[in-house]
Amino acid sequence: MISIEDELKSFKNKSVNTYEVPLNDLYEPLSAVESKMNNLDKINKKNVISLNLLTEELEEKNKQINCLKRELIDKQNKEEKFAKKVIIILDQIDNIYRFAVQSQNEALINNINGLMKIIRKELREVNFEEIPTIGEIFNSRLHECIESVDDTKKNKYEIVDVIKKGYKVDGKVIRIASVIAIK
Repeated sequence: MISIEDELKSFKNKSVNTYEVPLNDLYEPLSAVESKMNNLDKINKKNVISLNLLTEELEEKNKQINCLKRELIDKQNKEEKFAKKVIIILDQIDNIYRFAVQSQNEALINNINGLMKIIRKELREVNFEEIPTIGEIFNSRLHECIESVDDTKKNKYEIVDVIKKGYKVDGKVIRIASVIAIK
């Protein structure tokens, strides 16, 4: 038979630690932690919403940028096409001028010179200019040498004649000049 006294002896003695915080005193710090966690959760939800709004705004701005890029490319293509059309017109005026010189039609020569003076002035105002040729030194970025000739009185690679005029717009070469240069 088991005695109560023997049973009680088998249990170790336990003492109450007087330095521990009583359970009632833990309620306030735990409540504060819970409150802070709830606030963090609310802030996190606000940040997620803000991030979503910023992402949507960024996507919209990217769409606008892409649209503006396409418009810019279209505008540049139209400007280049327009410049090439102007060059065709200038080539035709040059052809008429050559004909006037060959036929020795002074009135037509004078009229074309006056017209070209006005056209060059107007084109310069929009940064459309003829590439300098005669008397210039050959430059492969601006000129294409169609023929080379010997002349000891001129500098090496100096351009002496123009077959087809070249043009640039805003410093960008639209068509290089076809020239004859010294060897």
